[in-house]
Amino acid sequence: MVRIAPFRGVFYNQNKIKDLSKVIAPPYDVISREEQEKLYRKSPYNFVRLDLSQEADYNAVAQLFQDWQGQGVFVRDEAPAIYFLTHGFTLKGGDEKVRQGFFALSRLEDFSTGVIRPHEKTLDAPKEDRLRLMLASQAQLSPIFTLYAQPKQTINRMLATAVEGVAPFLEVTQDNGDVCSLWRIVDVELIKKLQQDMNDQPLLIADGHHRYEATLNYHNQMLDQHPQHTGREAFNYVMVYFANMNDDNVVILPTHRLVRGYVTQPFLQLEETLRKFFYLEQYPKTVEGKGWFLKALKSGGQKQRLIGASFKRDPRYLILRLKNKRIMQRLVKDLSAPLRELDVTALHLLILEHILGLSPEQQTNPENIRYSQDEETVLQALEKEDFQAAFILNPPKKEDILTVTDNGEKMPQKSTYFYPKLISGLIVNKIDAEEEIADHPGQK
Repeated sequence: MVRIAPFRGVFYNQNKIKDLSKVIAPPYDVISREEQEKLYRKSPYNFVRLDLSQEADYNAVAQLFQDWQGQGVFVRDEAPAIYFLTHGFTLKGGDEKVRQGFFALSRLEDFSTGVIRPHEKTLDAPKEDRLRLMLASQAQLSPIFTLYAQPKQTINRMLATAVEGVAPFLEVTQDNGDVCSLWRIVDVELIKKLQQDMNDQPLLIADGHHRYEATLNYHNQMLDQHPQHTGREAFNYVMVYFANMNDDNVVILPTHRLVRGYVTQPFLQLEETLRKFFYLEQYPKTVEGKGWFLKALKSGGQKQRLIGASFKRDPRYLILRLKNKRIMQRLVKDLSAPLRELDVTALHLLILEHILGLSPEQQTNPENIRYSQDEETVLQALEKEDFQAAFILNPPKKEDILTVTDNGEKMPQKSTYFYPKLISGLIVNKIDAEEEIADHPGQK
């Protein structure tokens, strides 16, 4: 049972920060060191200084957050609300979309309850980082991105109708042209209806797995410190962005891989091994051939499980199609059929581990695998940088993700990229251990 509640959001004070585009930032986990430097130069109040600080001391970050509140850079709403967000964006091919969703608190649930489900594996270091940041700042600096399923899209229509003709209280245009608009929802009856509609919705974490698990750990520490807890304290909740998986504006992009770190084989030997498991479709490494290769991979991926491959100094692009499902059955008996049949599973378990010899531990090393959503960038980097292979994937289908998570399983790391990412700095949830969360505005 999903229990959501309104909360008092913390926002940049638009009386002091006139241009919000200078202070927002991408999520911390997609910011390169070069981009971090650019964001630091962009504004002394850019959110990256909190979410991905160059300071090694978490307490220094917490002090900065406190200082900004004291200076009025950040302001907190007086009354709890639910916040409706529209995010207008343009895809690479030119298609314009507007994703709708809303921010609210959601009661923390252990994954074992099945109420909130992960779909990807996590790593210990990022969880420890986010936990220490939360303990120091006593805030959830950025929301968890979750998906629910509602084919009739009642919630989106209800919220859009509520703000029709009303100017957003916050609007920001990103450097790439994306426009985010935010409205407060304080109507008690509307919030009650929203809570009822969400009540029986299991949630799928689209982005923020590490932050959610860190919040669970934070919650457990707070319980130990407050033995007289009632369950209504603020630390029992997490700030969440909710989007409808049935909305066509919820977009999943593929995540491609650049790979190195394995023992190089003579290419004829590698090709012979690949042919034991895959049918190979070949395209010349020319400008025209690359276009054919990418088009065939995308169109063929609508009905088949395909993996695109390019190896250093090989004059061909390859499309790999698994010869038989039983190959994966023999290789990994402990995975369900839906998880075994994903092309990303075949890539990591069959190609990277079984054929190229990269162990699961080596695959988690960022030195060995670089991820990108841009296939052109990946293919160019293979030729220009010190990588041995590039693998181009199609995005996973939403129904595949649901089927895997329904079985209680997780997909390999970086299997999905829900686009666009939520920007950081748009909204913050301050956690006051003495504050009790009301089910709706005005409740005592």
